Amino acid sequence: MKKNIFLWIAALYLISCDQIEQPYSNIKYRYKEEKYGPAPSFNLLANPQKNVLVEEFTGHLCGFCPASTRLVNEMDSILGERMVTISIHAGTLAAVSAPPFTANYNTTPGNLYWSQLNGGFNPCARIDRLGGLSSFVWLDPDNPDTWRSTISSQKDLTPSAAIQLEADFVPEDNVINIHTATQFQDNLTGNYQLVVLIVESDIISPQVDYDQTPPEVEDYHHKHVLRAAVTEPMGNSIANNPAANSIKTTSYTFPLNSNWAGENCTVVAYLINPTNQEIINAAEYEVE
Repeated sequence: MKKNIFLWIAALYLISCDQIEQPYSNIKYRYKEEKYGPAPSFNLLANPQKNVLVEEFTGHLCGFCPASTRLVNEMDSILGERMVTISIHAGTLAAVSAPPFTANYNTTPGNLYWSQLNGGFNPCARIDRLGGLSSFVWLDPDNPDTWRSTISSQKDLTPSAAIQLEADFVPEDNVINIHTATQFQDNLTGNYQLVVLIVESDIISPQVDYDQTPPEVEDYHHKHVLRAAVTEPMGNSIANNPAANSIKTTSYTFPLNSNWAGENCTVVAYLINPTNQEIINAAEYEVE
């Protein structure tokens, strides 16, 4: 009798579990609606644009990197939100070293992205992850058109999905509340992953720059520095076989490290093509 009761309870438990498609507790940084109020609503964009994701790999011991970084930042300032830039400090030239190079900008997601490159080096970049995760381009400062033309051509494409972002920094709690809306333009097949990251600018710390004398620049301004992943580094699933004109929303409350300046942070989000791992679209939101 006891055995039958146990089996009945177990079966009831399994049936109940099958009805839960995506438990709310699975969200790592659950948005605290009870504290900060309802998440905002998003409307369909009439003519969504294609923004380009540029993942720049660099390091504070890389003396050739600043020349390339200056050109990346110049193009970023021209294109504005159409170019979403992440500066990923990874590899041996990003290692913590003897003074004054004691800053540590290595991150778990950054180290993962670095490991995906097929023999990557600094300075290089992935542009919309064209060619897959292992493909990259050399950010040759003497031949910038070899990579700037790719950025320009990518932004002129018609995207199959778009991302809207809203975020606000709550200084008294040292958190950033993040709200995303992924809008699908077409009927798509596959499981789509959304990545949400935190980057920080206006960080001042030493950098080797071979264009300077002496090359050790004590007050170098680092921009777009990858700080953390809000989602899993390769994204969280948001839609399986999404329909055209559908919107998938997500919200997070992300606690910042006490050493970061929340007002200098930017939220970055991008959607991954499950077929080839290239980027369908990206967005950024500067927190103020």
